[in-house]
Amino acid sequence: MKNLFLCVIVLLSNIITQAQTTQVEIMDLSVIPGIRADIQPDTTDLIILFKINNVNLGAKAYYYFGTVQDAGDVLSVTGNIIGQSGTYYLQVNGVQKEISGYTATAFIKLSNVQNAGFHYLTVFAEDNNGLITDKLYFHK
Repeated sequence: MKNLFLCVIVLLSNIITQAQTTQVEIMDLSVIPGIRADIQPDTTDLIILFKINNVNLGAKAYYYFGTVQDAGDVLSVTGNIIGQSGTYYLQVNGVQKEISGYTATAFIKLSNVQNAGFHYLTVFAEDNNGLITDKLYFHK
């Protein structure tokens, strides 16, 4: 009887854990210094790309520039995933880029102080139920 009770508890906890897992997954983080026409001498532009599946379930993307992983103590930026007529876009700092071939692209401008101050970039997404994906890390 104790074994049956234990099996039921294990099965229920497994079902609850699966129910709280997002169907959205991100992978393949890439960070590239960007060159833009409006470049200012005291800023650095970064092009940040990652792949996202089930974009139709995505709601937000988070970019934490920090001195350590998972910290946005230098700069935190949030982007919105927007669907329009079956096409999805990532909007970050007023710039909207189409999510093409599962690749989401963001342009983020950092001051030279912010660029020098961050050592890690943590990127993750949130689905439309408020659940977050695994985190991707870039170490400078």
